[in-house]
Amino acid sequence: MANFSRNGHMQTQFMRVLLLACLSFIYIAGATSIVTQKMNFVSVDKTEINNIQNRRSKSSNRILNDSNSTTLSKQSEEGFRVELIHRDSPSSYLGLKNITRLERLRLAVQRSQERARNLAATQNGYGASFSQKTTTTDFTSPVASDFGAYLMQLKLGNPVQNFQAIVDTGSDLVWVQCNPCRSCYNQQGSVFSPSSSSTYKQLPCNSPKCSKFSNRICNPNCQYVYQYGDQSGTMGDFSSETITMTTTTGSSQQIPDFAFGCGHSNMGSFGGAGGLVGLGQGSASLTTQLGTQIQRKFSYCLVSFDDAPSTTSPLFFGSAADLRVPGVRSTPILKQGSTYYYVGLGGVSVGGKQASGSATGLTIFDSGTTLTLLEDPVYAGLKSAFQNSIHLPPGDGSAAGFDLCFDATGLTSYDVPTLSLHFTKADFNPPAANYFVLVDSNTLCLAIASSQGLGLSIIGNIMQQNYHIKYDRGKFSLSFVPTTCDSL
Repeated sequence: MANFSRNGHMQTQFMRVLLLACLSFIYIAGATSIVTQKMNFVSVDKTEINNIQNRRSKSSNRILNDSNSTTLSKQSEEGFRVELIHRDSPSSYLGLKNITRLERLRLAVQRSQERARNLAATQNGYGASFSQKTTTTDFTSPVASDFGAYLMQLKLGNPVQNFQAIVDTGSDLVWVQCNPCRSCYNQQGSVFSPSSSSTYKQLPCNSPKCSKFSNRICNPNCQYVYQYGDQSGTMGDFSSETITMTTTTGSSQQIPDFAFGCGHSNMGSFGGAGGLVGLGQGSASLTTQLGTQIQRKFSYCLVSFDDAPSTTSPLFFGSAADLRVPGVRSTPILKQGSTYYYVGLGGVSVGGKQASGSATGLTIFDSGTTLTLLEDPVYAGLKSAFQNSIHLPPGDGSAAGFDLCFDATGLTSYDVPTLSLHFTKADFNPPAANYFVLVDSNTLCLAIASSQGLGLSIIGNIMQQNYHIKYDRGKFSLSFVPTTCDSL
């Protein structure tokens, strides 16, 4: 069980598990106490959440020089590295500035619920009214126009034009708003100018890249239409351009003839971002097009929700994406032809005991969803298990949109059960900070909810925080290992 103890100020809630004989010591950054894990229970510090801006510096909270630690040095092998910008960062185009932690949580929960609804809509072919000019109904992304969690700097053209674009593992197209804009949303920063680039080319309809893209239209050159679950979307010329990537050594590498959507008609707001970068398995995604140049693999490591919003999370491509520490676990990627990276989830255990409720097994890891959303039967069993194991009064987390909360008023410590997600061939055993969040100084809430009839489970970004997660499309595997992400 995880035990939370009060401190006078807001402290970091990341945990590091160190194997030592039969005990597991969990360190909570900024706290002075060390507590142990025995059998099915973890003890963790409770922290007061009153001033999220008073965050610790990254350098003071790392576990170093330990042979069992999964803290990594910066990648030195050649490959590409991108910094993921959290939507709440001061430099993000998506976030609201100077909002409270409670408001951040509330908006994140709201986006999680909306994203699940959009995913359900795309599976049902919802939203075919985006364009009267095409019969395309192949909608492949659950992202809504303003619901991304992370952005990246996208560099297109020669000379380079820079854009802040939403990153999405659940879509296949890379696109930006383009001049001339026939119908564009208000964008922060400049719109891409094809006429200013010496390497821009419209793709003909008979080009291999056009013929592989299912959302194409010939009129007469290759054009595209791409819609998202909330009726937002983009239409324009399917074109080629030079994309510039940054290597792990800090140098720039130009990649010519990269296919992307030059969007002249774009519906939605997309938070004012310049476009969207799809990392899915489709032919037009960034990862597919980089292909053998990145050995068909990429990885990311998301820092804690309670790190300063300005802290970036690394996204690696190629050899830099490898997990080079002990304790890596891998599960097969299913449905290789799909946009999504499906994995199999057989069930969950709470406090070392299998919770009731069967799953269909289809699950995705999604950086764009904050909460973890489980299929209804699985969530019902998990919720019941936590309710029966945590002997605290019910709490009210409705202000932030949470379903299951506990009131810890007046307590200096309390326990929550351990959690294990049983994926095919791999168990995911997160620390308590990845599945419980303190909404305020007295209210502890489960960062897991029902997927509301979706028939699919989604592993959200709070559950993934401080895990290095690798997608290997060559080996059809998804791997993960606990890591201090802000040390990479």
